Amino acid sequence: MSLPATGDPRREVVADGAVSLLVPDAWETVHHPHDGVELVAVEPEQEGLFRANLVLTVTDVAMSLRDWQIGTESYLAAHLDDYVPLDAERLAVGGQPGLRRLATYATEDNRSVTVEQRSTVVDGVGVTLTATTSTLAWAAQAELLAHVFSSLVVAPAGARGGTA
Repeated sequence: MSLPATGDPRREVVADGAVSLLVPDAWETVHHPHDGVELVAVEPEQEGLFRANLVLTVTDVAMSLRDWQIGTESYLAAHLDDYVPLDAERLAVGGQPGLRRLATYATEDNRSVTVEQRSTVVDGVGVTLTATTSTLAWAAQAELLAHVFSSLVVAPAGARGGTA
């Protein structure tokens, strides 16, 4: 499967080699913009349109994946305007047991966006990859985002090093 974007995807390796994923070559990336945020990738500017983005967070988590995600769901519902959960399921995330969440919400300028998250907890470290795009563009971005999600690798503590 190839990415529907100009140029080859590039593998980004973060969190001291514990996490890696492919991002579209044309997307802008920023490493460590905030505590707990390892990587942000944003699609190229298209005048007036919402820019799809990927956000990879890696944080210490002192609870089970289930309890962490129950708290995350409550947080999202309380902090995102018009938040509507659409789907949630258990599945492998980066080669580890994890969860998938799909939801919509309204941005500050009242645009409908769709967000998909994949989360896992490995050795007390929570990893979440979040993809957000305009709800109207979600179907057009589906193959690209599926490819990015499937490229995510989360290494257990014993397997970490310079690469994941």
